Amino acid sequence: MTERKDLAVGAVCLGLGLTLVATGLRFPSGVGGLPGPGFFPVAIGAVVCLLSAALLWQARCGGAAGAEAGPLHGKRRLAAALALLAGYLLLWGAVPFALRTFVFLLAFLRLAQERWRSAAVVSAALTAAVVAAFQFGLRVSLE
Repeated sequence: MTERKDLAVGAVCLGLGLTLVATGLRFPSGVGGLPGPGFFPVAIGAVVCLLSAALLWQARCGGAAGAEAGPLHGKRRLAAALALLAGYLLLWGAVPFALRTFVFLLAFLRLAQERWRSAAVVSAALTAAVVAAFQFGLRVSLE
């Protein structure tokens, strides 16, 4: 039953990602080497498509078996994820962006039953990529 749900979620998210990419490509391109208004919709849509394809692949190959086992599942896991998001937003401005984002991603990945080491590596890499993209690439402060 989990495989069916994963296939359905993966297909819906893939459709949303493709729609986001297609819509973002309709925006004008940037000026002077700076990204235009469609840059982030296209980038986010592409990431959603990649993650959706990974979920579809995992569901097709049966790799998601046993993913529901663990201390938190179903409504509890959803409530915990919403609490994490609320905490992240409540700490906006009080805690530096990089620290707040790293801790949020680490906790969220652990909630998704990712191992500590891989959760820490992914959290650090994603946080560093966002900080680098905004502060150095776009010259936009995140604070």
